[in-house]
Amino acid sequence: MKAVGVLENLSTDNEASFFDFELPIPVAKGKDLLVRIDGISLNPVDFKERHDIVGKLAEPLILGWDACGEVLSVGDDVKTYKVGDMVMYAGEINRPGCYAEVQLVDERIVGPKPASLTPEEAACVPLTTLAAWEALFDRLEIDRVTDENTVLLIIGGAGGLGSMAIQLARQLSKCKIIATASRKESKDWCLKMGAQHVIDHSKNLKEQLVALGHDTVPLILNLSNNIPYWEVMADIVSPEGAICLVASTKAKLDLDLFMGKSVRINYELMFTRSLYSTDKMPIQGDVLRRVAKMIDSETMVHTRTEDMGKISAVNIRRAHARVETGRMIGKASLSGMNTQ
Repeated sequence: MKAVGVLENLSTDNEASFFDFELPIPVAKGKDLLVRIDGISLNPVDFKERHDIVGKLAEPLILGWDACGEVLSVGDDVKTYKVGDMVMYAGEINRPGCYAEVQLVDERIVGPKPASLTPEEAACVPLTTLAAWEALFDRLEIDRVTDENTVLLIIGGAGGLGSMAIQLARQLSKCKIIATASRKESKDWCLKMGAQHVIDHSKNLKEQLVALGHDTVPLILNLSNNIPYWEVMADIVSPEGAICLVASTKAKLDLDLFMGKSVRINYELMFTRSLYSTDKMPIQGDVLRRVAKMIDSETMVHTRTEDMGKISAVNIRRAHARVETGRMIGKASLSGMNTQ
């Protein structure tokens, strides 16, 4: 099979940063599905994993954690899917990714492709949906919130993860959603996704929240870099509030800033359940099935905004450069290598 690999952390300006290569087609065993990849999308984790490479790898690494395609074969223990089914999934961080013709994926973290979406559109759904769902309902526990005046602040609302978080919070909770964005087009996007208010994260957040009538907010989902917002969040979070973080921070952070308010700090990594094979791993498949129905019933929308062509080293390099700008609205997708 064909795939796109990486051996070292090179800038996207370097043509050698990604390369096309071939390797044997894997065999589906146990709970695995072998999926022909018809569409993929990119996420920040793609370039972060590339940046974490130290030195030069002995074998090519296949990145990519968002895909949609047709099931070609199934392992002996598969119960949910059969050959010919169209599925979507984010995959597992410790297995080969989706920059390839085919891929193995555990059926427990797979959902059906929404019938109303193309493979490229569907490929933009899984990772951000799962990360947003877990951040909102498992970490911040907003499904327990019944007060319609409870404020959820989403820092960085216009990206792929923010887009799904806004939609899920709007559809499945009674929270008042305040998102942050700095450009007119990104502010308009957040409102389109369902945010009631959008404030500018390049300006004073405290002053803007006060202007909306909120001295503090009980729930904060920070989808951006933690460091610039650390002291700000300590100031604007409510006593006994909760914060969810999705970005890793190599610098040490002062947790004592939150002690006086007894704030609950949560981390969300969408890959945790598959990485450790936790008992909650099958919930990810359940979430994707539920969201597929919501999309087909038009209560949620996909977040694909840019088409980067077919999967190839040249197009993957171009897509990484685009996502690394940090100015994406929604998600960028690529089509599979095969002609459909």
